[in-house]
Amino acid sequence: MESMKMALVLIPLICSPGHLQEFEHLLPMRYGKGRKEFKMISIARASVKMLLGYAVRAEIDSNRAYLRMAKRVKNPLLREKFQILAFEEKKHREVLEHLYESLYHGEEIQVPDEVDEKLLPSVRVKPSSTLVDILYQAMQAEKSAENFYAALGRRVRPPKKKILDYLSKVEKSHYLMLLSEYAMAQQFEDYGEKDIDKVVT
Repeated sequence: MESMKMALVLIPLICSPGHLQEFEHLLPMRYGKGRKEFKMISIARASVKMLLGYAVRAEIDSNRAYLRMAKRVKNPLLREKFQILAFEEKKHREVLEHLYESLYHGEEIQVPDEVDEKLLPSVRVKPSSTLVDILYQAMQAEKSAENFYAALGRRVRPPKKKILDYLSKVEKSHYLMLLSEYAMAQQFEDYGEKDIDKVVT
């Protein structure tokens, strides 16, 4: 068990970003408790209109979650990373809304109040949540978003397909960033509470 923890700590130190995904199997991804159960939606069968609405809701929720996380941590570097993630999720929402308009001229996108957690899990930040737990959830959300956009891209014809392929790749970059931060949070217990020079001294 200790050797596995040490491996997780060393991941961002010994691996380039392009190879971090090789260690995904070491991470115990899981769903939070008390989340609403949905009937699993098939990306291959559901309407593109509905799926885009789901995607917008997921981006809204992710933006809010990252802003809450940025306010919660005191480490300025980590706070800045959460703020960057929040900004990018906001831009993703705008990209999706423009994509919808280009596909369905004049129609208003229908954004649900909630999203199927098995399809696009959200991040729940509670007072009792630890930084490690929050990063677990965020990684799960980003990985699911990467797969979601890749699959949705197969439902849309070029050149619009490139937009969804791009979003998939950006979500992957988010996942890799969070994976690195997760490893740091594992190594340094107060990683989110202090400036980096005070964490390591």
